[in-house]
Amino acid sequence: MVDIVSYSLIGVTCLCFGLIVSFQIAHIRYCRKLAVLVRRSVSTKTIAPVLAEYETLKAKK
Repeated sequence: MVDIVSYSLIGVTCLCFGLIVSFQIAHIRYCRKLAVLVRRSVSTKTIAPVLAEYETLKAKK
């Protein structure tokens, strides 16, 4: 009985760490992509790169 409880706790702990790590990776990717769009928008002095990215994302759906 103790083994089942121990393994269950280890499994839940691994699941929680996996969710935290995957959220952090997704957040980092999103921030990097946003930073690239902002740099392009500032250098061109328009919001065209943001609109173009929005259109490509909308077309994928």
